[in-house]
Amino acid sequence: MDWPAEPLLDLLDISPGSAVLEVGAGNGRLLRRLMERGHTGPLEGLDLQAGPGVRSGDAHALPWPAATFDTVLLVRVLTHLARPAAALQEAWRVLRPGGLLVVAAHGPDHLSATWTAAGRPTTRPMASVEAPPVLSSPSLVDIRLPVLLTHTDRDRLVQSYGSAMGTPDGPEVLADLLHLRAVRYGKTT
Repeated sequence: MDWPAEPLLDLLDISPGSAVLEVGAGNGRLLRRLMERGHTGPLEGLDLQAGPGVRSGDAHALPWPAATFDTVLLVRVLTHLARPAAALQEAWRVLRPGGLLVVAAHGPDHLSATWTAAGRPTTRPMASVEAPPVLSSPSLVDIRLPVLLTHTDRDRLVQSYGSAMGTPDGPEVLADLLHLRAVRYGKTT
């Protein structure tokens, strides 16, 4: 199950002509959605494995010169990185003055019913990292999307986190929440 991109993109309101980088782009789905929505500016993606529209690379050493992008997105990636603060510094380096840095991670309500059904505590808290030094006032975007998960959906989600279901029993359809929190920072210098 892919995280629905639309609610996040609606709230971010990225300028259609801006240069956008997504660090941890995975299969490039978020960038494709931007393009489908009429984005005309350059779109770049970076992940450990290359794919259509996504370059292979390291979030801790971005291969672009300083001040290349108007918007840098780090969506659901910081908790997977060995040195999240170093990745943030790199994202900040390639961001233009006046640009927007968006850091998003799962909120505390993310899949809490699924983890309870799996016999585990709820999801890990958001990654705690220091913000870059020169920021405008950050703003918080908090998205909670109700979902219904079948046994197959639930098992696949739990496996994607490197775990297995503790108990295969439970309701045929499980009501849960996808919860994403994003912090938007504006680069002032």
